[in-house]
Amino acid sequence: MISLRHPALLWALSRNLGLGLGSTANLFGSYYFGRRSALQKVYPETVVITIPDCGKIAIRTNGYDFGLLAQIFVRKDYRLDASVVPGNVRTILDLGANIGAAAVYMHQQFPGSEIACVEPSPLNIALLKRAFSLNGIRGRVFEAAIGSDEGSIDLYLSDRPDCNSIYPSDDSSNKINVPLISVPHVMRQMGWDRIDLLKIDIEGAEKHVLGENNSWLQDVRMITGETHVNNGYQYAQMERDLNNFGFELEILIPETSEYGASFRGVNKRFAMDCNALPQTAR
Repeated sequence: MISLRHPALLWALSRNLGLGLGSTANLFGSYYFGRRSALQKVYPETVVITIPDCGKIAIRTNGYDFGLLAQIFVRKDYRLDASVVPGNVRTILDLGANIGAAAVYMHQQFPGSEIACVEPSPLNIALLKRAFSLNGIRGRVFEAAIGSDEGSIDLYLSDRPDCNSIYPSDDSSNKINVPLISVPHVMRQMGWDRIDLLKIDIEGAEKHVLGENNSWLQDVRMITGETHVNNGYQYAQMERDLNNFGFELEILIPETSEYGASFRGVNKRFAMDCNALPQTAR
């Protein structure tokens, strides 16, 4: 997470995002005024930031959502160069969608796509749905955790809204029970037979999603996301699991003992047969 406690850093973020005057004012105002109890009654809990050539995103006055803007729209963690995009991208599955920043970014990259977002935290759902409406994103929000099976599961809510997980942590502040769904369930609900792009950032649950009941991976063309090291599922094991289905992976940010790794990969089986790619959204 990028620290944004100094005005110079907020100004740098605004410039890197290319924000206009109104959005820059919202960026500063929501951070400095929204976090002061005396002004919280008169300052909105959320503000809308308009990012040129990307879209609009509603962020909270919590001091953490700013980091998502830096990660996704400045560092571009989910950028896919043309050289690794085989054919049309029509179906996108976003696992761990949070407030929808990644969905907005991927919608800008692939405006003709249909996007399914899976997000378990009720604290993020309203802003995620708002991202859909603000940007005319075609798709659906699934209010659930993702797993290898279906049912329900405990979700540990973190003081940081981007770190909610099925695993407890030192900053877990509460626990709630949420629905649990699988990727095949999402595909059935969406009417998809393939996933062109899979984005995954699920705070450790990738151990179950990618490592168990994972035959659906044969129907995924590209994958991008993050791993985590708090659940005994190292990058090397994930790479072996994905290699079994034809994926070749590239590390964008190397794995560390604290944060895991950032990666992307292409299923070479699809890349070698572009005639088999879906040409219309299903």
